[in-house]
Amino acid sequence: MNELKSKDFWKDQLIITIGVFLYVVPYNLITTPMHLYSGYLTGIAQIARTLLSDYAHIKMTFDWTGIILYLINIPLFVLAFKTLGRTFFYKTIINVTVMTIFFSIIPVSAEPLVSDPMAGCLVAGVVSGFGGGIILRYGGSCGGMDIVGMYATKKNPNFSVGKITMMMAAVIFTICAFLYNIETVIFSAIFTIICSLALDKTHFQNIKMSATIFTKNIDVGPIITHDLGRGANTWRGEGTYTHQDTYVFMTIISKYEMGQLKRKVREIDPKAFIVFQQVTEVSGNYESRL
Repeated sequence: MNELKSKDFWKDQLIITIGVFLYVVPYNLITTPMHLYSGYLTGIAQIARTLLSDYAHIKMTFDWTGIILYLINIPLFVLAFKTLGRTFFYKTIINVTVMTIFFSIIPVSAEPLVSDPMAGCLVAGVVSGFGGGIILRYGGSCGGMDIVGMYATKKNPNFSVGKITMMMAAVIFTICAFLYNIETVIFSAIFTIICSLALDKTHFQNIKMSATIFTKNIDVGPIITHDLGRGANTWRGEGTYTHQDTYVFMTIISKYEMGQLKRKVREIDPKAFIVFQQVTEVSGNYESRL
């Protein structure tokens, strides 16, 4: 419980709460009035809400999406606790609770905020995906496929939360195809794709970088292996102009780690030359970290 007493925990949680708000608002103001469904686990909750309301004729004085989503998340809380760390677990519990509250208290508009379906999908996808990315970037999640995606990313570095979402979306949209018209499926898919892309671009952990460092200080090696806990390759080189000996280090890091690597290298060698390049895939022993 020490994490809950930390000021940094609650600072991050404040930012995460803003992310949760951004994630929820497009649903109640745009996609739900348009009768669109998310490819996230939220989509399952939306379908369940619609079935209870339209087919079971249960009267709802407010949107039940958040409450249904909370119930679906309970088994996933156990997975988060066992495999993703207690801090992540605490934040997930808090965030799903906050999300349930936002879904319940933010009124669903009678008419969508953006009338054009394509523009609505674009705006809702970008805002909601950005909010989801902020949540993950500060070490939390909104449960559902975030938990499954983070777990899969930990096991396989070439997975991402967005990719897991797309797999889940295929299942949800298949259900929608049987229950609703094809137009609903198409625009729901567009919304989910845009949301997934925005999420992955905001959540830097999914962005892998190669770093090549040219330096005359051999102590750069321990920075990579001990301070960052990453593997690296080293070559001896020679400056083309000065003909002086130099060391070349090459490693793969996440975009989160770029600032830390640059800062530590500059501390011991202000003249070091560092090249960063974004890589699309890493095959081998690369660890994705939460």
